Amino acid sequence: MKRFEHAWQDFTWIDIEDPKKEDLVNLAQEFEIPMQALATCMDPDHLPRVEYLDHSTYIILRHFDDRARPGAGSIQELSTKLVFFVGKKYVLTLHRTPLPCIDDKKDKVKFEQLEMGQLIGRLFVKVLQSFETPLDELINKMDTIEGRIYALRRKNILREGYHLKRRASGFKKIFKFTDSVLTNLQQHSKFPALNYDYVRDPLARLLFDTDNTVEEITGLINLHLALMSQKTNEASFKTNEIMRILTVVSIFFLPLNFIAGVYGMNFEFMPELKHHYGYFSVLGTMALLAIAILGWVWHKGWLSKDDF
Repeated sequence: MKRFEHAWQDFTWIDIEDPKKEDLVNLAQEFEIPMQALATCMDPDHLPRVEYLDHSTYIILRHFDDRARPGAGSIQELSTKLVFFVGKKYVLTLHRTPLPCIDDKKDKVKFEQLEMGQLIGRLFVKVLQSFETPLDELINKMDTIEGRIYALRRKNILREGYHLKRRASGFKKIFKFTDSVLTNLQQHSKFPALNYDYVRDPLARLLFDTDNTVEEITGLINLHLALMSQKTNEASFKTNEIMRILTVVSIFFLPLNFIAGVYGMNFEFMPELKHHYGYFSVLGTMALLAIAILGWVWHKGWLSKDDF
């Protein structure tokens, strides 16, 4: 366990990194915090929430996890917990891994005179700001996918778009839960006064960006599917055009093949077999039949592409 402590005139900030079970027992005794609350505060599955205890306020926030894998999409995969226990004379923060927002604040508090509400508000804002860089990267990837769609380089776009949408949705859930925490705190007189406008400004920007990103990614996925469907329809149309031409050609040759097949039979007794003008008569009949078929096909409009 790593413990950092800094005292101001009215309160003390205690930061605990990677506490063990015995450390939590000692903290429960030192700050009069229920052991059950401390025992569950390190559970990685908890979402942002607030709970009012007898002697303190218990708050859970989610900080972006720099170690999150590229394909991460759930809240637990994308973020890690930062727990607050706020009493009358202390602010206790707990987390499992080193957090940039905490480390940065540790370096600065020695030179600052802060009230309890100011410290909590600045830590809240630092937690929210940890999501700005990954959200910007998400927007840049979305712009890249958009360019690939219009450039007809669509390989793996559906899978990549799904991962981006899942990641953006995870961010959106975190911000929605955080907004609920702020609303709850603002309505409760027991909690120290905060500058809620100062905290809500970055949260509002993040919520707007994630909403916009989810909508745009959804639109890009739908556009990709529509273009792929159009491509399939165009291929199907070309196939139908080929089949139409083959069908029209076969209409001409099927009856002619029938006539040629009949007179190609090698029976000894055939009525027209020894007719002097039989050959020319059959050719003429075939020509007239072909012209009649052409007129019928033309009348039906089967030779026009506009009907297909």
